[in-house]
Amino acid sequence: MIDAELSISEQAGRMAVLGQEVGLPQVAAWADISSTRPVVDANGEPVPHLFDFAAHGRDYWKQPDLTLRMAIFAVVRQMSEPFFFDDGVVGSWRRMVLDEALVQQLAEFDTPLRRSIICPVHLPRNVIGAVVWATEEVMDVRAAFETYSERMQAEALRFIAMCDETRRGREPIGAIKLTRREIQCLKLAAGGKTDSEIGVILGLSTPTVRFHLKNAGEKLGRTGRLRIVQQAASLGFVSTR
Repeated sequence: MIDAELSISEQAGRMAVLGQEVGLPQVAAWADISSTRPVVDANGEPVPHLFDFAAHGRDYWKQPDLTLRMAIFAVVRQMSEPFFFDDGVVGSWRRMVLDEALVQQLAEFDTPLRRSIICPVHLPRNVIGAVVWATEEVMDVRAAFETYSERMQAEALRFIAMCDETRRGREPIGAIKLTRREIQCLKLAAGGKTDSEIGVILGLSTPTVRFHLKNAGEKLGRTGRLRIVQQAASLGFVSTR
């Protein structure tokens, strides 16, 4: 049974209770790691203040370069499943492949919160958020991860999605139907091809290529070549790889 729609503060309360249950009571949340402005709740309170992490004097959200400096966010940016941090070592549901430089940075990560479970949240429109549950106490964080990580990921997803909706509004979910030709043009554009190059590859004139990209943009609700391609990629119509 799906719960009634919660407020951000109510969802934050659920997450705090879960942290106490798990043994990781210090909670921090980033609604969008690319943004330096915190989301505010219905009372105008910055969302980070809803958690004990900030109440203990760690105003992490006031440090605009924090997600650039912390090695843990290199993992958040590139991984969409939960993982744990255990005194300099990270692990997850499956084997993680980290390069040597990142392994070294994680091992040298200077923080009193030596044990934590981190839940990255990757949303449409290229939004990446994260929720961290942490503690300064000695505990078996790997066992906690095995028991609670799926539940924690679900709560983190709900919270970050709510924050994203508060910031950007609730867009209607529409039936976007792109034609085969529009997809072809978008895929090549995502691969770095110019309009004239796309035309040569597909046997189309350059104006016709631009026509298809423009039509795709109207369906995707975006203008400008870059934004159209980004939106198509974020919705899974094309890949930028």
